Amino acid sequence: MSYAEKFLKSKGQDCIINRPIPLHSKVSIKRSTKASRDLGIREGYWEGLILADSNLKSGETITIRDNKYLIQSTNYDHASMECAFFSAKCNATIQHKRYVEDVDENFNPIQEWQTINSDVACYGEIITSRMREVETGLEDNAVYIFQVPKTLGVALLDRFVHGGKNYEVVSIDDIGLEGVARVQLGMDNRPD
Repeated sequence: MSYAEKFLKSKGQDCIINRPIPLHSKVSIKRSTKASRDLGIREGYWEGLILADSNLKSGETITIRDNKYLIQSTNYDHASMECAFFSAKCNATIQHKRYVEDVDENFNPIQEWQTINSDVACYGEIITSRMREVETGLEDNAVYIFQVPKTLGVALLDRFVHGGKNYEVVSIDDIGLEGVARVQLGMDNRPD
């Protein structure tokens, strides 16, 4: 048993890896930045160490106490022989919908918004003018950026419901992180 494994098992915090069959493990976690200009980023990004046998993957969420964290990336740390990870603290819950055209049993056309995922914990940021100056690739009509698990299968023109308001998916960046998609949202004025 490595020193890090002994430390995690004796001093680490309990966590649950949110899978179809939840897995309990031990974790040590800390803020990954000490940024003072943007308090949201300071509170949003975390890094840590989790037991290697957890087999933690990018795109999964873990729960520590009442907080959820979206795992951005993981790698085996040769020094500690455990799994090191970077994560974003989930600060939003969204509902994921898609417009579906189908027919009923009488072959009448049906057009409706179907809920694909009803309760998705994710990390979101408001797009500010300062962010627009620094970050390239932001859509003109985007008001939020959300990081969500790729397993959601988000597509352009899908709808996210956040805070009782509808937002349209206007851009998806799924290249930067293995299991996480970075989704830009604009206001959605399409009818319900």
